[in-house]
Amino acid sequence: MEGLLPMMRNPFSRIAKSLAGKLIIALGLLIVIGAGISWYTLIDTARKNLLNNAIRHAASYSDLVRRSTRHSMLTFHREAIQHTLESIGSREDIKRIRIFDSKGRIFYSLQKNDIGQLVNRTSPACIGCHIDPEKPSITVAGKNQWTIYKGKEGYRILTFVDPIYNEPSCYTAACHAHPQNQRVLGILETDFSLSSVDENIKKQTIEITIYGIVLISISSILLYFILRKLVMKPVSTLSHAMEKVADGDLTQTVTLTSQDEMGLLAKTFNVMTKDLNIAKERMENWTKTLEDEIAKKTDELRKSQAKLIQAEKLASLGRLTADVAHEIRNPLTALGGFAHRLSKVVTQEKEKEYADVIVCNVNSLEKILRNVLAFSREARYHLERHNIEEVIHDVLIIYEDLCKEQLINREIKIEEHLPPLLIDREQVRQAFSNLITNAIDAMPHGGTLKVIAGKEDLHNAIYIYLKVSDTGQGIPEDKLPMIFEPFFTTKEISRGTGLGLSITRKILEEHGGFVMAESTMGKGSTFSLYFPYQSEEESLKIKCWEYMKCGRDKDATIKCPAYPNFGRICWVVAGTFCEGKVQGTFAQKYEDCKKCEFYQKINKREI
Repeated sequence: MEGLLPMMRNPFSRIAKSLAGKLIIALGLLIVIGAGISWYTLIDTARKNLLNNAIRHAASYSDLVRRSTRHSMLTFHREAIQHTLESIGSREDIKRIRIFDSKGRIFYSLQKNDIGQLVNRTSPACIGCHIDPEKPSITVAGKNQWTIYKGKEGYRILTFVDPIYNEPSCYTAACHAHPQNQRVLGILETDFSLSSVDENIKKQTIEITIYGIVLISISSILLYFILRKLVMKPVSTLSHAMEKVADGDLTQTVTLTSQDEMGLLAKTFNVMTKDLNIAKERMENWTKTLEDEIAKKTDELRKSQAKLIQAEKLASLGRLTADVAHEIRNPLTALGGFAHRLSKVVTQEKEKEYADVIVCNVNSLEKILRNVLAFSREARYHLERHNIEEVIHDVLIIYEDLCKEQLINREIKIEEHLPPLLIDREQVRQAFSNLITNAIDAMPHGGTLKVIAGKEDLHNAIYIYLKVSDTGQGIPEDKLPMIFEPFFTTKEISRGTGLGLSITRKILEEHGGFVMAESTMGKGSTFSLYFPYQSEEESLKIKCWEYMKCGRDKDATIKCPAYPNFGRICWVVAGTFCEGKVQGTFAQKYEDCKKCEFYQKINKREI
């Protein structure tokens, strides 16, 4: 018994887990409920129709009795009335016919022993037909002329009551005149057997039930085959295919030609398995190369770490060098002064040559010290509006003769009508001069020096750029990221200190701009200086610190390179669009300038 219970429960659990089983059960229940409602409605309608026919038959039969006895009643021919009742009441379904007066005394009846007796007012016929049995002659309900009750014989009996009204021919007759104010003279009561009606109802009930069972069975069978073809079979096919996919067979496809939802589901399934198979192949290929990628990334991380260590060393060395430069500057100045005096007072050629060598080296050391101090000191630039073209010409004049000596051709291209820039002229000259010097050093055997100045739109702001290109040997790709680090140089040891490009980058960053380097081995290098441009008209409008209320205009300890000159383009000077680190208070808070309300309103031209 214990082993039988799981077997009995197993089919039900399978059906509960099957979509097709649930659909069949649900539709089967709907069919049974619909058929049950139809069955009940048909049976109830048939029963009512048969009963209504019986009532109409009783009413017509009662009317026949009343009309057949009317003449005899007018002539007061009692034997004829009794004979008429007995003739008409000979039918098998008529069980009783009685005529009694308004007081309930029986005058005529098929059962002669009832004549002269009073009608029992508590009988089902009286209770069903009269509103008030105590006043039978005046309380006959028109709509309750009949009643049905179960007789002693075991079958139902329909009692139909037809009032005999006092007509003019009655109360004006000479034989037995009745008072004119008497409305009802008597009652005609007829009892009909409903056994044949009940038999018909029973027969129709059985027929309708059999018809319903047959209809449900045929519908269920047809529904099963329809669902099997349209639902169960496609679902089973999809389920089988999904099991194979779950086992790892991603090449599995489903062939369903129908254009309905099942066909669409099959097409979607095929697309899904195809995409999964492609993704699996990609993953396998990626897995094969994962170790190589990890090794490659690990090597890159080691190199980056080495660069960071090197940069930190160089930064520490720069700080140390700045301190040393301060200490040796005074002795070096004294040494240079004495060397100059010695060169003037000595008379012998050999001693004069030695003095000139000392002076030359002292000048070289003083230049290095100036670069070191320029790089290490805190910048205090005074920005004014200057034309970049004037700066370019000032610097190029200095190196004009040197370019001719080294057979270097110059190509200068300056865009017309460039607006004046907010710059520290001397600092920009130094930055530009450093680039020119590097370009000339890169072409010791001649070449072409290109200088281009123009205007460019970056990050919804205008930049003025200054580009210097040479046709030298170029910078190796692995060294290009390090060229702006202090004391890093690609030149020979005696020809550079490695501070020129570091100073240039520092100058550009203090101007809110940035410097870029591009190089191709064997073709040369290009260095670009980008300066942010803010027109005089924009400088008169609302500033970012006024709109954001960061307090920079009132608190000098708050560092922001946008203050006080670049309040309309703060996002490219101190925000997340700048090439250096994010320096603005609100830019660091938002982490993305596009989220800043001031940036959004300016780009929409709302302020």
